Amino acid sequence: MPRQKGSGKGPTTRFNIRLDEHTGAYYRSKANEHGVSVSEYLRQMLVQGVIAENVSEIEQRLKQAVAQINTASMGGMGCTSDDEMLLSVFTCEALLTAIVEARDPQELYSAQDAARAKLKRIKGEWHGQT
Repeated sequence: MPRQKGSGKGPTTRFNIRLDEHTGAYYRSKANEHGVSVSEYLRQMLVQGVIAENVSEIEQRLKQAVAQINTASMGGMGCTSDDEMLLSVFTCEALLTAIVEARDPQELYSAQDAARAKLKRIKGEWHGQT
């Protein structure tokens, strides 16, 4: 169902894609399940793909940063500043929170619960509790 003129969405760019009959039927079915048009469903899927790609890139950067911190700590250099390390952690947390919260707030709460449980386990190990 085409959008009416003056719907307040602003100018749009049209993209045409070709799908074989079975693929088109699949996406039409999925769009109907979600109660949206095929074009809206495909737009949502594209946005989710971009978000997933961004999260993956952030994860890779975090892994590299952790590896650098571990290497610096082992070499006796230590972190340049506790504030810098905390700022990095909090920045990453804020970015990931914004990304996940935009998709599904429940995922954010589940991730926070898992992080708290892991922190509790780690603190127990540090204090000799198992």
